[in-house]
Amino acid sequence: MKLSAEQIHDIAGELICGMKVYINRDKPEYVTILDWDGMYGDTEFWEEEMERIQKEWSHFVVLEKLESWESFNIMKYFIDEVDDEKMQQVLINTLNRRSPFANFKAQVESSDFREQWFNFRQLKYEEHVRQQLEFEDIEFE
Repeated sequence: MKLSAEQIHDIAGELICGMKVYINRDKPEYVTILDWDGMYGDTEFWEEEMERIQKEWSHFVVLEKLESWESFNIMKYFIDEVDDEKMQQVLINTLNRRSPFANFKAQVESSDFREQWFNFRQLKYEEHVRQQLEFEDIEFE
């Protein structure tokens, strides 16, 4: 079983979107399900997928989104990638205020650094996925 680079890219994208990723250890297959931890709502939509995982897969690995402190660090590291000192200072100030996640998102997404941020975050999440796969002894490209 070996996950492709494209699958790792897609898994990282799913995690960014708030999904849990269930990886089949027996073949290069995965299923994504909304991460309901801390949320309220109807989970009925996902019940069929959960039953399939529990019945068909002898063992699987669950990948979850990054912890908030890890996501915060990604934002902090991104500041060093920005080649505009004024924007760097804006982002530093944003991280030191209340609601740093929402405010950082608002600042970056309305800036010239929007695409750079998305690419940077994607690469960091792909690194996270690879680390988890290594820990679980799952091969990947």
